[in-house]
Amino acid sequence: MQAEDETELLRARPHAERPAARGLSGGRRVAVVAHRGAPLVARENTLPSLRAAVALGADWVEIDVRLTRCGTPVLLHDATLDRLWDVPRAVADVDATEVAGLTGPAGERIPTLREALPVCAAAGVTVMVDVPAPDGGEASLAVVRELGLLDSCVFAGDLTALARIRAASSEARIALSWESFLPPGADLLARIRPQYLNTEHHRLTRPLVAWARRRGLAVSVWTVDRPARMTRLARLGADVIITNDPELALSALTPPGCAGRVVRSA
Repeated sequence: MQAEDETELLRARPHAERPAARGLSGGRRVAVVAHRGAPLVARENTLPSLRAAVALGADWVEIDVRLTRCGTPVLLHDATLDRLWDVPRAVADVDATEVAGLTGPAGERIPTLREALPVCAAAGVTVMVDVPAPDGGEASLAVVRELGLLDSCVFAGDLTALARIRAASSEARIALSWESFLPPGADLLARIRPQYLNTEHHRLTRPLVAWARRRGLAVSVWTVDRPARMTRLARLGADVIITNDPELALSALTPPGCAGRVVRSA
């Protein structure tokens, strides 16, 4: 869905007021995670995209964090500014002040992590902080801690970054991002001590779900944009579904005849 005016979305009822109903898969609760905000509505990883995701009713919002040259965590998935911001430079080579000066066609810009987190926290929405490079974990954790939002965040991404987050915090919640049909080894689990197994959706199987359950792990899958696939994953045992289209996912995961959907608490 492409919204002509974000303000129409922001007039929607706040997420906390949305009615609840039983979710799929034997009454389990499934959380819908808005991937990089609501990228079909506004440019990914920007404040308008986060606000749109919250207004659409996403349970979590996923963001990507990279470090600028001066070490400031900002919202960006790619290592370079080329694809979205038409600047053929690595974000690691650009100071935060220069990054802040970049604007898109609708006036959107790259926010810092410090700016982005309160947008979701004010609405009671969990933030999945995805750190795609090893050097971003500790800096992201520091900002989350300074804002007092450790209970509102789940960290995902690069395994080295996650290990460093765990070494620095026993309380941080971690989704172990995994790209194999085989489960992670015991040594990695012991080092990162995750609360979630976060896997590519096409790799999810019943045996993998059973493996996660035996270890007390919830299951998160990414990135899913087809309704039939969403419902199948929920029935397979996914607790968390990451999508580029949270509006579609909320619709697909709401049982027929129900006014809304009960969601898995963070």
